[in-house]
Amino acid sequence: MLRIVLVLLVSAVGADAQAQIYRWVDANGTVHYSNATPPPGVKATTVDIDARPGPASVESSECYTVRCQGERLERRQAQRDELEARLAAERAAAAPKRPKGLDFRNYVSIQRGMTEGELLVIAGEPDLLSDQGAAIAAPSAVQAGRNLRVPARTVMSLKTYTYLPTVADPFTTTITLVGGRVSEIERVRKF
Repeated sequence: MLRIVLVLLVSAVGADAQAQIYRWVDANGTVHYSNATPPPGVKATTVDIDARPGPASVESSECYTVRCQGERLERRQAQRDELEARLAAERAAAAPKRPKGLDFRNYVSIQRGMTEGELLVIAGEPDLLSDQGAAIAAPSAVQAGRNLRVPARTVMSLKTYTYLPTVADPFTTTITLVGGRVSEIERVRKF
């Protein structure tokens, strides 16, 4: 008995789904559309609706099996890992490099008049490099450093190499190069 009642109930719901749409015009000239039967005495026409199912939405097409959920989780984790790696690389590029400093053994090997290449072999790359560009000398002879005189109208490059203090070596060493040669060496204790 319960099955029969259930079948009748389901068929009644199905009948509602197949309901007709009516179109009629009332006495004031207003057009009405309704799925309810129009009032008596009104000429109504049925409207054919071509109701086809539309494409499934993204949410409804997602499967919720364990495998699908695992795949989605792996995709999200891969995207998150890629984003974290990119951000870590950007942070590492933006972070200042640790100073290398200049050991005392290397410092005592540097001499005035030494070329820039010789300096780089002994001391290595500086922590800070300041290239002031070119300086033009006007007098007949120019004192470029304590021990260096150059002829007039010479274009010389002017660079400053700075080696910052480290825990092992608490001195800041500044080396000035004029014309590609060591001109001044200054070493100051910072700690």
